[in-house]
Amino acid sequence: MSITHYKSPSGLEVFQFEDSDTIHITGNPPTKYTSIEFESAYDFEEYVKDKIDDGIEFDSEYCQFFAYAKTKERAIEFVKNIENWFDKIRK
Repeated sequence: MSITHYKSPSGLEVFQFEDSDTIHITGNPPTKYTSIEFESAYDFEEYVKDKIDDGIEFDSEYCQFFAYAKTKERAIEFVKNIENWFDKIRK
């Protein structure tokens, strides 16, 4: 069972399994949100690493973005940084 800490408007979610210290970040932001069409979650991961990465570990699969943080606060901050980046692009 997992505990949800944050669901973003971008489609990303921050959660933690009850028996784990790791905070998970996952989701697939739609093109209407990112304004960029990514071929896969790997492409989204590479883009985010290049633009926003800061102490986050990544482990995406082809169809799902996955990243990990040490604290829920850092994970939520990371997702909000992603949201802010794409907000700027859409404007």
